[in-house]
Amino acid sequence: MLAPITYIQPLTTLRRTRQLPVEGLITVSLGDRLRGTDVIARTGLHKQHIMLDAARALGAPASRVSKLIQRVVGEEVEEGAILAGSRGLASRQLRAPAAGKIAAISEGQILLQISDASAQVQARVPGLVIDIDPGQSVTLECICAWVQCLWGNDLVGEGNLHMVADGPQHQLTADQIDMSLRGAILVAGHCSQRQALELAGQVPIRGLILGSLATRLLPVAEKMEYPIAVLEGFGKIPFNGDAFKLLSMHNGAATTLNAQANNPHSGERPEIIIPLTDAGHPPQPVEIQSFRIGQTVRVLSGKYKGQLGEIIELRGNVIYESQLRGPAAELTLAGGGRGRVPLANLELLG
Repeated sequence: MLAPITYIQPLTTLRRTRQLPVEGLITVSLGDRLRGTDVIARTGLHKQHIMLDAARALGAPASRVSKLIQRVVGEEVEEGAILAGSRGLASRQLRAPAAGKIAAISEGQILLQISDASAQVQARVPGLVIDIDPGQSVTLECICAWVQCLWGNDLVGEGNLHMVADGPQHQLTADQIDMSLRGAILVAGHCSQRQALELAGQVPIRGLILGSLATRLLPVAEKMEYPIAVLEGFGKIPFNGDAFKLLSMHNGAATTLNAQANNPHSGERPEIIIPLTDAGHPPQPVEIQSFRIGQTVRVLSGKYKGQLGEIIELRGNVIYESQLRGPAAELTLAGGGRGRVPLANLELLG
């Protein structure tokens, strides 16, 4: 059975291809070294079309207007530019109501395409530009420590990592937030206080990494103007020990928090990226694995939810209390003891 994986890697080579949502202008070059917040491209996302009736504007029959139109399809025009009409002080003219491009001309009518917003595409991952597909995508490579998360509010930020949590069971409260944390990316345990999230935004911090978040605070976290990423899930779940240990080792390090939305179709997940210099060129993460004895796993649901364990035995056909059958694993739990868990309730920690 193929296993879902959450990566917690102390050293890896991370490659990311940032695909533009629509064709746009790439603003970086091969060999550029970028931060996660740098802009790599600009695109006009929100296109609108305006139909302009040149015949009516000029007071002329459609059969004659074609000779008075001064533009061609595909031509870029500025706001106020003359589209049709005769030159001269007394002549009637049709001018562009906004900057745009002539999309079509037919029977005395002009279709003007305008873009009402220009979107900036961020790198989201720090690193070296190693490939560019003009107008389409940019690929970056980064040598780093890397931790994947479960949920993010789709923002990105950079700052120095600051461990607020003193252990996996930590709970974030408003009295732990002060101006000394300005510009930092905080690492905390569980958060169930709305005031803590709001105060962090007022400081302001550059990002917040949580072990878990109270479910009722999800709408609040979505509206915050700084990136928030949750590692374990919603409800009161302890920080997993491997991730906590890795982040503690890099306390104070420059960090990118890419709190992009979790997209199971593309494989994109929120992630913590800590660039490492002079670390050689380690291999890229292994993307597909099967469950095997000796692997470290995390329990996703059920009696042992949130706990880590090591697989000591795999069973092919187990009958559960619900009378359903399925493959399972016998685990030695990190917190002590043993447990049997369906493979469907497990994920690897890569």
